[in-house]
Amino acid sequence: MEHEELRREVLETARALLALGLTVGNSGNVSARVPHPERLLLALTPHARHYDEMTPEDVLIVDEEGEPVAGDGIPSVELGLHAALYRARPEAGAVIHAHPPMAGAAAVFGRAIPPILEDQMIYLGGQIEIAPPASSGSSELVQGALAALGEHNACLLGNHGALAVGRDPRSALFNCQYLEKLSQVFLFATWAGNVNVLPPDVAEAGMAFFRMGR
Repeated sequence: MEHEELRREVLETARALLALGLTVGNSGNVSARVPHPERLLLALTPHARHYDEMTPEDVLIVDEEGEPVAGDGIPSVELGLHAALYRARPEAGAVIHAHPPMAGAAAVFGRAIPPILEDQMIYLGGQIEIAPPASSGSSELVQGALAALGEHNACLLGNHGALAVGRDPRSALFNCQYLEKLSQVFLFATWAGNVNVLPPDVAEAGMAFFRMGR
């Protein structure tokens, strides 16, 4: 099977989203960049398939226009989002779009998450921005997500869910977990009545680690 190991990693990451409660049903999508000297190719979960019923062969290899290279099926409706992120972020090797409960609640709450945790700075790269609400698969969603993500490793999609990138599927999954934890802490602190941000020197020290890891 062509690109068997990469397709297996994508499927294992998608299944982990379910196991960790970071998405439900067949929602969300996972991709990994396929090394190629000339073309942008993605290993991408297909549209509307249940991860626990899939095999690595069901993970599609497509170009950025959705033209198939390996595998049968319909690419995720968010193919355009994944492709745009890989074009904008050459260092990114994997993208996860998920629907974690706390990150979803933060996306509905509608406020950026300021620098409040050290690991937020180290792994996610600072304040978490929110893209404006937009329809799935739309160009508006793509443009909003690109702006909200910027150079960070995660962002929220307004009234929708979460987006995380990483060097590989494993690191993208970790960043999705960090975003979910951060969202929970932020919401709990908000409900308690006070959100204290990190002192500037602590925040900058965390950002220095983030930049070293890029």
